Amino acid sequence: MTMTHTPDTNARQFSHTPLAQQPTSGGGAGAQRPHVHSNPALDAIITVSMAAEFLRAQVDTAVAPLEITGVQYNILRVLKRCAPEGLSRTDILRQLIEKSVDVTRSIDGLIRLGYARRERPESDRRLSITSITDAGIEALSKTDPLFYGMMGQMGKAMSEEDFRELSRLCHQLMASGKS
Repeated sequence: MTMTHTPDTNARQFSHTPLAQQPTSGGGAGAQRPHVHSNPALDAIITVSMAAEFLRAQVDTAVAPLEITGVQYNILRVLKRCAPEGLSRTDILRQLIEKSVDVTRSIDGLIRLGYARRERPESDRRLSITSITDAGIEALSKTDPLFYGMMGQMGKAMSEEDFRELSRLCHQLMASGKS
């Protein structure tokens, strides 16, 4: 990859080099290793996205015994922080990590399980407020050991220092978009 700096526009330009595919290894016929891109920014974007998907799957697996998803787990956490008042769907969404989830469907599932309740205030019947139930608080207490067990497994692959560095780099990356 070549990066040129053009002083008049103060813009960076990356030359495009065809994607390089590493040789196959193990795993049977046709097994391929992930692409390594000549553009390190593209490689980082793809790798961070894959890691985020891996983490979502790990959280889903950790909380599956309670018949909830990782998104529902996060919604319960948000609702517990504001208990007993509750929040509107919009306010819940603002506090979630994933912004593209179907919050209404996730809340409906929590209500079916008895972990949350939805009420409409007399002052504004158009608004619905969702709050956590005692069963939801109990479910959260049961998920904590599962969640910490999942983090313990990750701790076998990375040290505390590795996690701190990863977190620092992610914060640095997110800050780069705030200009």
